[in-house]
Amino acid sequence: MACASSHAEPRRNRSDAGVTPTVFTGARILCYGDSLTAGFHPLRGFSVGFSPYSKALSEALGGIAVDHAGLRGWTTDQMVRYCDSERTEAFGQCYPGLRRLVVRGGYDVVILMAGTNDIGSLDRPEEVAGRLKELHQICHAAGARTVGVSVPQSFAASDLARTNGRICLRDQQQRVNDHLRQYALQSRGQCLYVHMESLVPWEPKNSDW
Repeated sequence: MACASSHAEPRRNRSDAGVTPTVFTGARILCYGDSLTAGFHPLRGFSVGFSPYSKALSEALGGIAVDHAGLRGWTTDQMVRYCDSERTEAFGQCYPGLRRLVVRGGYDVVILMAGTNDIGSLDRPEEVAGRLKELHQICHAAGARTVGVSVPQSFAASDLARTNGRICLRDQQQRVNDHLRQYALQSRGQCLYVHMESLVPWEPKNSDW
């Protein structure tokens, strides 16, 4: 996929007042999702910080600009319902809905990582996967290809939770990911599936988690 230079002309204008300035920068790649995309993490006291993976991706791509929009706590249901909204907001981060983002931004590639909050809410895997597909289709209709990142592991979505007698979401997580993988296989090259846990597996006391 050919990407424009990191020095492409910005696409921001007066209507973007109040929008967190991590979108419409002229980048051809957008990372979209929940707090995992926002890079949310707690700091000392009651303060929080944001370290989005888009920065590391930009460096890995040789400095190519990468935009990101991450909404902490959001589910795929919210992302679909508010895809046409002029403003969506979560913990001080403000962005247009996904359809407005991709149409206005003219992105070539959108990396979608969502669904963690859905399985935490015990939504049915088939419903979560269906909404993930809708998010991908929104991007495809706007002319962008997508990368579908699997719902990553966590303690709750691990076999360790089951063996410790805790609520275990492992089965739900795997079923959502199975549906997403099948969708990508049938997308005729529009969607690439990335299995997160094969690249960054969850482990107790792992510094990555």
